[in-house]
Amino acid sequence: MPNRILKESICTSDNIDQLSAFEETVFYRLIVNCDDFGRFDGRPKIIASKLFPLKDIRTNQIESALRALTSAELVILYEVDGKPFLQMKTWDRHQQIRAKKSKYPAPEDGNITSASICNQLISDDSKCPRNPIQSESESNPIERAQTAKRFTPPSTEEVKTYCRERGNGIDAQTFVDFYSAKGWKVGNTPMKDWKACVRTWEQRDRKPSVKPQKVVSAAQYTQRPYDDAELEERLGVNDIFKGAAG
Repeated sequence: MPNRILKESICTSDNIDQLSAFEETVFYRLIVNCDDFGRFDGRPKIIASKLFPLKDIRTNQIESALRALTSAELVILYEVDGKPFLQMKTWDRHQQIRAKKSKYPAPEDGNITSASICNQLISDDSKCPRNPIQSESESNPIERAQTAKRFTPPSTEEVKTYCRERGNGIDAQTFVDFYSAKGWKVGNTPMKDWKACVRTWEQRDRKPSVKPQKVVSAAQYTQRPYDDAELEERLGVNDIFKGAAG
């Protein structure tokens, strides 16, 4: 398989910035596993085994990552004859295509399944905004600002999945109940990024608890008085004199 190209612009991409660390890893590993046309098998089990051969990655983690990549407009999910596949968006803008034929069928040969996910996340738009892969966003900046203001409270399962990926041990239900009661606000400010709040909880839980040391004054210690015979016995005075006499 030929080498793939990663451009410096991925560091400032609005699309990639939406992803968690695990989702971004899935994205990069897809790049080096896709065929020369940017297509790949869409079955989560196959993706997990090909992208993470040395790690125990569950299929629900892959499914969650694919949803994130779809909503970030980085991947197209589609089906051909009932079989799932994926297509990396704007692949031909950033990679060199050497093969004459793809290993997998094209999206236009089947039905796009990622469109419904995108429509659910951005219900106010007639279609998902177009953003190029690995490059700066070409969408309207006002539209991007309006999209950024939208906030959808996460489900407990979403929080559980994110906490499992980070291995922080946070109780997802407690997190959801706490912020639900507060109207999903941080102080008096509406929450913009629930994942950032999870990371804040994570840092808070990692702080070691320092217990104050108990200070005991000398006045609290008392000395029992000893008589001369007991004192001589404890100090071995008699034995000392016996040894000197012998």
